[in-house]
Amino acid sequence: MRVVDSAAVRSAMTVGRAAYVLRAALLEGLDPAADIPRGGAEVPSGGQLLWMPSTSRDHAGVKLLTVGGDPWIQGAYLLFDGPTLAPVALLDGPALTDLRTPAVSFAGVLEILSARRRPGAPLRVAIIGSGPQAVHHALGAVELFGGGKGGEDGVEVTFVVRTPRDIDCDVPHVVATELPADADFIVCATSAAEPVLADADVADHAVVVAMGAHDPAKRELPGELMGRAAVIVEDPHVAETECGDVMIAVDEGHLQRGDWTTFRDVVVKPELARELADSDRPVVFKTAGMSWEDLAVAVEVVARL
Repeated sequence: MRVVDSAAVRSAMTVGRAAYVLRAALLEGLDPAADIPRGGAEVPSGGQLLWMPSTSRDHAGVKLLTVGGDPWIQGAYLLFDGPTLAPVALLDGPALTDLRTPAVSFAGVLEILSARRRPGAPLRVAIIGSGPQAVHHALGAVELFGGGKGGEDGVEVTFVVRTPRDIDCDVPHVVATELPADADFIVCATSAAEPVLADADVADHAVVVAMGAHDPAKRELPGELMGRAAVIVEDPHVAETECGDVMIAVDEGHLQRGDWTTFRDVVVKPELARELADSDRPVVFKTAGMSWEDLAVAVEVVARL
């Protein structure tokens, strides 16, 4: 069995490549609704143990993570060969998660962001948060949309934080305490339990990803924004059981249950992505993370090594 450390995971895969791996899986017929639900348990000493199993025709795998220790997230991904059920590789769990999570964000809104992008102008990216997920979303934005020079057709990255600080990120960026006006792409990558922005902060042309809260009692986005936006979810069951951004908005009356489209449909139906891009309202993609995504990226990491 091969052991793949964090450096090897990152050398084999980037956020942008992983986004296309996820899109390919959906285009080849994968149905997220058939995924195995993830589970979790409280650890008596504090923190949580999380497990995320998934299977495909050729592979099976499970990610085991602990949350609340030092470092905050630790764990590993165990990949098995499908036909023989023999263990193939043990991958660093946090490194895999750091790639998979922003890859989901971009895979779900890639066509919409591209269609809404202003010709000859940089993509204005605002990332609320400063942790590893915030940084990897910045790296993914520059990888996928930063092809220009001199500020034209490039990417302007702003990290939005409560208190100004240095952020260890290898792409050019600025740090601010307020959301930039007219941001094109807004990523909420926080551990907040309450909204981190206001509905009025979000322009009609903006695309918003909320990926920090995966608890039915927590949210990063206000209900008013969810009601105004065209909403994309990873999977209806996940949205209804894990996503406070979605279900609190439903409970408040801002959003109707089922008034959303799915990650899979946006990818496999180009006409739907174009329809969302052409609408005159924000697009919100709410993610919580699913087990099939880790499996797809883990398989590709091992194949590339």
